Amino acid sequence: MNTIITEQIKIWGIVQGVGFRPFVAKVAQRFSMKGEVLNLGGLVQLTLTDTKPRIDLFLDALNKEKPVPAEIVHISRLEIPTQSFSGFEILHSKAFILSDEEAVMIPADLSICPDCLNEMSTPTDRRYRHPFISCIACGPRYTIIDKVPYDRQNTSMVDFPMCPECQREYTTLEDRRYHAQTISCHECGPLMKVEFPYDGTECGSVPCVDLDRPEFWLESAEAVLKAGGVIGVKAMGGYHLMADPMNEVAVSELRKIKKREEKPFAILFSSIDEIRQYCKVDETEASLLNSSAKPILLLEQLEDGPKMIEAAKSRFVGCFLPAMGGQHLLLEAFGGPLIATSANFAGLPMIYNEEDMFRMMEQESLIRAVYYHDRPIRVSTEDSVVRVIDGQPQMLRRSRGYAPVPLYVEDCQMPILATGPQLKNAFALSRGSYVYVSQYFGDLDGVEIQRNYEDAISWMGNLFEIRPQAVACDLHPRYATTGFAEDYASKNQLPLIRVQHHHAHVASVTAEHNLKGKVIGVSFDGTGYGTDGKIWGGEFLLCEAGEFSRVAHLRYIRMIGGDSSMKDARKSALSLVFHEKNTFKKPKKEGLEFDLDLTEILQYATEHNTLQGNQEDQNPENQVILKALEQDVNTIESSSMGRLFDGVSALLGICQYNQYEGQCAMLLEDAADWSMKHPGKNHAWDLALAFHGQVGETILQQCLRIRKETGANQVALTGGVFQNKILMEASLALLRKEGFEPYYNISVSPNDGGIALGQLYVAQQQLKNRSK
Repeated sequence: MNTIITEQIKIWGIVQGVGFRPFVAKVAQRFSMKGEVLNLGGLVQLTLTDTKPRIDLFLDALNKEKPVPAEIVHISRLEIPTQSFSGFEILHSKAFILSDEEAVMIPADLSICPDCLNEMSTPTDRRYRHPFISCIACGPRYTIIDKVPYDRQNTSMVDFPMCPECQREYTTLEDRRYHAQTISCHECGPLMKVEFPYDGTECGSVPCVDLDRPEFWLESAEAVLKAGGVIGVKAMGGYHLMADPMNEVAVSELRKIKKREEKPFAILFSSIDEIRQYCKVDETEASLLNSSAKPILLLEQLEDGPKMIEAAKSRFVGCFLPAMGGQHLLLEAFGGPLIATSANFAGLPMIYNEEDMFRMMEQESLIRAVYYHDRPIRVSTEDSVVRVIDGQPQMLRRSRGYAPVPLYVEDCQMPILATGPQLKNAFALSRGSYVYVSQYFGDLDGVEIQRNYEDAISWMGNLFEIRPQAVACDLHPRYATTGFAEDYASKNQLPLIRVQHHHAHVASVTAEHNLKGKVIGVSFDGTGYGTDGKIWGGEFLLCEAGEFSRVAHLRYIRMIGGDSSMKDARKSALSLVFHEKNTFKKPKKEGLEFDLDLTEILQYATEHNTLQGNQEDQNPENQVILKALEQDVNTIESSSMGRLFDGVSALLGICQYNQYEGQCAMLLEDAADWSMKHPGKNHAWDLALAFHGQVGETILQQCLRIRKETGANQVALTGGVFQNKILMEASLALLRKEGFEPYYNISVSPNDGGIALGQLYVAQQQLKNRSK
């Protein structure tokens, strides 16, 4: 006969804010299980009294039937003195001190679920057309939390007392809003509001509507948008600026506000069917678009499909679907897709509070109105950006919908802060085997965004109860993140580990895939500070256990330095011209340096005068640049593959100036793609395709040589250059054909957004090695 026992069970994972306790209670009711469940810090604790076989079956059912957003990472079971229960109860949450190995896990924001979307569209439902409709399976989480555990009183929803009907639903076990912390309705809020830049009755040239009507904000926003105006709209993680992508005036005004001449904007669509009118969407992409994260997904435009004015020059369009009920209502009212881009001042973080948004509207007269709600956002998060590569999703910007869900990294134990890079910044904090990669911060060039970054490190550390025992940073001495790391380590008397930029790129892949042994790291990007003080970017590294050796790199090229040269691809092109004429002066280091054959590309540039005279006596500006290169004035030595892509783009006359980061390289890739689809139709674009092929073949040949010398067979492809879909997929195919095991970033970006994960991993390995 089975003995009645009592077990105390702790469950770690994404188990708060996803309806896990109500789910447990429902399963317990089905099993006639007696006991209790509560949130305990960042985990869920159950106490059950029954036989061991029945408790086993109960836990098995929890694991198999858990809610879709939930994730069980670990379960611990402890038999305790027998307790008596009359039934099963959800208790109030309690504070809890975690051990060093335990981790707090908070779900990311969850977009509106199909059930809520259906209710919002049902005239007889009491939440019909409610902009903030949510349930246990959807709604904001990370962006509204003040502290753990995730309960209503610990979020910005504390400002909205539940009406009697919401309270009834919240306390009814059978209701799908049972213990749904973001429960709300028309009566108890939040509420939509509007702010106009005028004191009168007009917003631009559009008459304002009666503000006492329940859907005044929709009617007003529709009118402004259809008149070609730009509006600000508060979303889950911050404010969007929105405009009609088909209206030339609206797009032009938005570009003036954002000071963004050519970089494409993301487009918010009402459905996948609407997206398919403009872009190709496969099964994997459709699944991503419909996921609870609702990321911006880069999709290839239909070659013969309709073109939006906003996206007419782009091969890829950033497409996404609404995360909130209010966004669905706005798209329905407008009757078509809308540009939705983050609202921010140039070089500053996304705006998430009303004070800053109203100030922006005052300073930018082209913003016709701001539509906001009265639920405060605690943490600003940009929209995440994803693409499908090699048949699976890859993160390009990890933020809303993904942060702060941690990554599991087996070899990490010590709590570490990794401060990340200067550009495309995200930092990382670890606790036990869990690494929390922060939301995206962008470029840390301004004082305000640096302050925002530093505050976030403190806030996130407190939220997840992490007290770093070491700090990791980049080698670059002038990065803001390096300075912060030095001060933080000194103030807290912690060891500081400096990690070379490209090593961190490779280590981010190693950490993600839990790779053991030797890894050939192929790390291609625009710039990174090397151990020799030069600029790296076309690197082959042999990595193992937190250490690396540089086994090959693109031959150093003398290039014009300074920020302007990063934008002006003609300077990179002229540096290549100078290099090709003077390579005999500096022999290549065999076995370490490699070149690419640019003979045909340089010949094309000469024949077509793409640089407006690429000889010293043909163009005064060119003459100055070439003279500076000859006399070594304001030059750097660089092995950058990113600068090489820029230079080739300029030499072929495809793009000669980066209006936004990576534009020249992106348009070079677009030319190569067009050439694949229309072979032999454009000589310059045929050369663009051949250049991609040559880079892929070089990767293979270097990896073959390194494998022969070292025995390494694992290859990590990483760095911003590998955002190039043609290069990435061609390289993967070549490597796999020769029996290599290639890996690449998935959960963090191959660009600098993944650097912090790599820094943290290297620091962990090096500290472990020191302790042996």
